[in-house]
Amino acid sequence: MSKKYIVILFSFILLIGGMASEGMAENTEDRAFDLGEVVVTATKTEKKVEDVTSTVSVIDEKEIEASNANYVMDVIGSLPGVYVRKDGIFGRQKIEIRGLGSNCRRIQTLIDGRPEKMALFGCTVTQTLPLSNIERIEVVRGPESALYGSDAMGGVINIITKKRKKEGFESSALASYGTHDTFHSLLRHGGKKGPFNYYLTYDHKLSDGHRDNSEYKGYDVTARLGYQFTDVLRVEVSGKHFDDEAEDPGPESNPYTQDDKKEYERDSWDMDLIGEWDRARFSITFYQNMGEHQFTMPSDPDWWHSKDKTTGVLSKLSLDVFDQGDIKDTLTIGYEYQKQWATTLDPYDSYVKGNYPPPLVACFQLGEFSRHNNDVFLFNEFTHGRLVNTLGVRFHYDKINDWETIPQVGLLYHILDSTTIRAKASKGFRQPRFSEMYLFPAHNEKLEPERLWSYEMGLTHSFPKWVSVSITPFYMEIENFIQRVPNPNFPPPPRFINQNSGEFYIRGIEAGIDIRPVENLVFTLYHTYMDIEDPPETNHANLEGKPQNVFDAMIKYTRNNLSLSWNGEYVSGLYDENLATGNIEKVDSFFVAGMKGSYWINKYVQVFVGIDNMFDKDYEMIPGYPMPGATVYAGLRGEF
Repeated sequence: MSKKYIVILFSFILLIGGMASEGMAENTEDRAFDLGEVVVTATKTEKKVEDVTSTVSVIDEKEIEASNANYVMDVIGSLPGVYVRKDGIFGRQKIEIRGLGSNCRRIQTLIDGRPEKMALFGCTVTQTLPLSNIERIEVVRGPESALYGSDAMGGVINIITKKRKKEGFESSALASYGTHDTFHSLLRHGGKKGPFNYYLTYDHKLSDGHRDNSEYKGYDVTARLGYQFTDVLRVEVSGKHFDDEAEDPGPESNPYTQDDKKEYERDSWDMDLIGEWDRARFSITFYQNMGEHQFTMPSDPDWWHSKDKTTGVLSKLSLDVFDQGDIKDTLTIGYEYQKQWATTLDPYDSYVKGNYPPPLVACFQLGEFSRHNNDVFLFNEFTHGRLVNTLGVRFHYDKINDWETIPQVGLLYHILDSTTIRAKASKGFRQPRFSEMYLFPAHNEKLEPERLWSYEMGLTHSFPKWVSVSITPFYMEIENFIQRVPNPNFPPPPRFINQNSGEFYIRGIEAGIDIRPVENLVFTLYHTYMDIEDPPETNHANLEGKPQNVFDAMIKYTRNNLSLSWNGEYVSGLYDENLATGNIEKVDSFFVAGMKGSYWINKYVQVFVGIDNMFDKDYEMIPGYPMPGATVYAGLRGEF
């Protein structure tokens, strides 16, 4: 898609909005795009989505419950600019936001504002993010490194967990069974008594898998406690334990048959002290993530065993510097310290030393790695009537990569009550991780941080009550992407080396339309188009995992106790790595659809049923790993 096309399309939509009269939008409460949701991710303070200069989507608890989905990524995968790929029903998923992701290495993943990352690789183990205790999910598309530092290049996913807000107690249970002996159970209980509140969950998943040697089992336990000491001061503590084991069936052309499996164990906790006054808000968060990962892959052959830990403290203060009439200015300042630590362990270390020739073993750096990050950030939000202006900057320092300055600026204007335009320019930043700099033979200690500059515009227009449209063109200039390329000095080993890329661009457009012809019926269509520079000598490295076109369509109908939904996705122009050959190949275009339905028998019991891949399509998201055919599930949910 050329820049000229983007400008013409954007101008056309803007013209439609400008021609709409004020009288057509006097009642905006019934807009199809619900912009009244409160979001905290894009500003570090609570704001309505309609007043945020970043491109933000919010998925609330009601929509999460209606989806009957398994993971956070299942829910957000239909948003514009977001693409999720996987190889089965349960287990790890890969996500891209505007073409940036790489197992969330280039996306900041947060739980209640706490980073959820593996220190060694900088990735997020996405199956550790079930929907057992989620109040809402906030997704920011585009760089947010000024507020969230390294990794927030493609965007931010912030998962807000549940807490009991009303006096009393609540409990719920869910059980479902489906194709391939797939079983899911969930128990939840929360309560509030005076100043004390708590929320507990247990989530369990089992499946034989849709291929030989693809069995999965895993469970997740969470707890959140809170205590309101005074009207202005409270403390919140949360913790989480996750454990799973997944068999890897391998590529279909060369299947794994020796009980190959991957085991993940992750733990995390955080404690927040929060103070809220009339014109000031303060918080300090102490947090820690830790994990142990072990792979047993005799068919490959490949073994892996490591531990990692991230410890941090985040403090921030927001002040309403000026608040009078229709003018308001809020300044947020903060400091974050983070220590990343990781180590490799036997049997991986012993396997390397015992199975590779000495020249190649010398290319490995085994053992412990650590790094200390220090970040200071400032973010100012100025509002004057219909105008919102944001300015932010972060100063990052670590001894390995030295100083990095990360600015951003945003502007939003409500042309009419029904029409809003926004523009934003921001810098993205990602520091190289231990695995890229030190660990494998391809490592390179001289890697530079990845950087990008992103420019975007957006328009949202709502016609009275029944239709809304949105469009967001974006353009990103990227440099120093870390890629694994042939070693120009080979031989001697290693054969491949990690290297910073030259500059390249990702440009595209996100568009959506939401129609409500009658009160209980909603039609939604999103389209994301991306054009990614693909130099011929790079073997499509820039395109890996990034489809050119994604269409997502949804139909939802609710009436009294009945809810029905249909969703479909069409993907074309996707490239991904063939794990059997190591080459990046074009994946066949595919269309997949599913249906879900639920009915409340009474106020305590709900029955639900669903079918995924309802047309039983043969397709792949990852080359060599065919996706399941038509799969059916049914279950019960009880609340009391």
